[in-house]
Amino acid sequence: MSDEAETIATRLWRDRIGIREQERDAALARARQAEEKLAALMAENDRLARENARLRMQIGSETGQAPSETELQMEALKGALLPLLSSPGIGLNA
Repeated sequence: MSDEAETIATRLWRDRIGIREQERDAALARARQAEEKLAALMAENDRLARENARLRMQIGSETGQAPSETELQMEALKGALLPLLSSPGIGLNA
C-alpha cells in the first residue's frame, strides 16, 4: 500500500473513531439526563406518598378511625413500590 493510501486509511479510521466518541458522549449525556429526571420523579413520588398518608390520617381522624402507623407505612411502601414494579428495565432483572 502506498503512503498516500495509508494516510487516507488512517484519516478515515480517525474520523470513524471521532464519530464513535461523539455518539458515546451524546449517549452518556442522555443517560445522565434520564437519571436526573428519574431522581426528580422519585422524589416527587415520595413527597406525594407522604402527602397521601397525611391526608389519609386526617380523613381517618375526622371519621373517628385513625389508621394505624403500620397501615400508613404499608400504604407509603405500596406507593413507592408499584411504580418500580411497573417500570420496564427497573427492578430485579435490571
